[in-house]
Amino acid sequence: MHNKIALKLTLYFAAVLLVFALVVGGSFAHFFREHTVDIKSTELKQRAVRIAEVLSENAGWLEKRGGIANTRFISYINNITMEDVWVVNSDRELKLPQRMNHHMGMHRRMMHADTQAQVPPLKEFPRRSVTFEQLSDVTRNCVEQAFAGTVSVAEDFNPVREETMLCAAAPVYDENGAIQAAVLLHYPVQGLQSATWEGVRILLLSCAIALLLVSFLSVLFSWKFTRPLNRMKEVAQKMAEHDYTERCSIKQNDEIGALAATLDELGSRLLDADEAGRKLEKLRRSFIANISHELRTPVTVIRGSLEALNDKVVTDKEEVEQYYRQMLKESLFLQRLINDLLDLSRLQNTDFPIEKENINLCDVVQDAARASKQLGQKKGVHVDVKLDRNVYLMEGDYGRLRQMLMIFLDNSIKFSHEGGSVELRLLGDRLTVTDHGSGVKQEDLPYVFERFYKTRGEANKNGSGLGLAIAREIALRHNIKVSMESVPDEETAVIMILPPAGEDAENELRM
Repeated sequence: MHNKIALKLTLYFAAVLLVFALVVGGSFAHFFREHTVDIKSTELKQRAVRIAEVLSENAGWLEKRGGIANTRFISYINNITMEDVWVVNSDRELKLPQRMNHHMGMHRRMMHADTQAQVPPLKEFPRRSVTFEQLSDVTRNCVEQAFAGTVSVAEDFNPVREETMLCAAAPVYDENGAIQAAVLLHYPVQGLQSATWEGVRILLLSCAIALLLVSFLSVLFSWKFTRPLNRMKEVAQKMAEHDYTERCSIKQNDEIGALAATLDELGSRLLDADEAGRKLEKLRRSFIANISHELRTPVTVIRGSLEALNDKVVTDKEEVEQYYRQMLKESLFLQRLINDLLDLSRLQNTDFPIEKENINLCDVVQDAARASKQLGQKKGVHVDVKLDRNVYLMEGDYGRLRQMLMIFLDNSIKFSHEGGSVELRLLGDRLTVTDHGSGVKQEDLPYVFERFYKTRGEANKNGSGLGLAIAREIALRHNIKVSMESVPDEETAVIMILPPAGEDAENELRM
C-alpha cells in the first residue's frame, strides 16, 4: 500500500492484458468460426459434387429401379461415405435415407474424434414422411439453385434434425445431361461451434497463464520503476526538513535520471545557500554587536565628558580643552559611521540616482592616490601609482568613484605592515590596488564585500565593516566588475574590470 504507483501500474497492465485477451478471444472466435465454416463449406461442396456424380453415373440403372431418388441406394451411399445425404427429385419429392439416426451418429462421433470434444447425444425423431415444403426457405432455395445447375451452400435451421446445419446442394444429371435431381448434403454447425469454443478455451487458458506471468513481471518492473521515485521523495522530504545533505545518487539515462540529477543539484545549491545564510547571519549578528558597541562607545564618551563639564568636575582650562577635543573626535567617528550606513542604504536602492557625467578616470585615480599618500605617511606606507595612459574617459560620478578608490586604498594601507607599499596600477581596462600586508583567508574571500563582514584584529578595531560593501555598490552602479585575490602575509589585490573607454572622446581630449 506504500507503493501506490507500482500498484496502479500493475493494475493497468492487468487491465490492458485482460482487455487484450477479451478482444483477441472474441476476434479469434469470430474469425476462426468463419474460417472453419468456409473450409467446411468448400469440403461439403466437393463431397456433394462427388456424390452427385456417383448418382449421375448410375442414373440409368436407378431409373429402372424406381428413379434416382432411390432410398435404398441413398442409404447405401450413406454407409459408404458416412454422410447425411438427401435427394430431391424433379417433382420436388424429398427422399431420406433409411436408418438415418445411426449413420448421422457415427458421422458425428468421427467428426469429434480429432478434437476430443464431448459429443452431445443425437436427437431421435420418429420415422415420418418429410415433404419438400417442410424444409426451410434457405434449404429450398439451395435446391432450386441446384436444379438451375449451381452448387451452393447455406447455413440454416434444419426442421428435420431440429438444429442449425450447413447444407450443400448439387445437381444430378441423367444420361442425356438433363438435371433430374438435387443432392443435399448436411453437416451440423454444432460441431464447428464445439471446435471453435475448444480453440477459444485454449486461447483463454494461454491468456490466463500469460496474465499471471505478466502480473508477476509488472510487479517486478513497477517496483524497479518506482524505487528511484521513492528515493527522490525521501530526499525531497529531507529538504523540506532543512536537511540538504541527502542525495538521490540515481544514475539512469532517462527522464527519471535527469530529474534525480536536478534534485541533487538543487540540494547542493540549497546546502550552499544555507551555509551562506548561516555565515551571513553570523556576520550580521557580529555587525550589529559591533555597531552597537561602536555607537555606544562615542555616545558614552561624549555623555561622560558633557556631564563632567556641566557638573564643573573639570575646571582646568587645559583639561577642558582636552575634553572638547575628545568629544569632537568621537562625534566625527559617530558621523562617519552614520554616513556609511546612509551611503550603503542609498546605493543599494536602485531608485537612488547618482550624478554621472563624462570624466577622466585617470584624474580620479591620481586624486585618490594623492589623498591616500597622506594616510600612508603615518605608517610609513608608500603609495606607488603607475598608469599606462593619461586619459581613460568614462561616464560616472567623480565623487563616488573617488570614494570607492579611497576605501580600497585605505584598507590596503590599514592592513599593510610598517614601511610597506601599496601599488595602484591601470593597465588597459584593469585597475588594481595591491598591498603586501596580512591578507585575507581563502574561506573568507567570498564574503569580503558583504556589508556585515569585518576581519578581526588590531588593524581593524575601528572599522565598521561597511567600507567594502559601499565600494562594491559604487562599482555595480558604474558597471565595474570588482573582485579580490589574496595570499595571506604575501599579497592582496583588489581587481576592478572597467567598462570600455570612450575612445573618440579620448582622441578629442588628446588633441
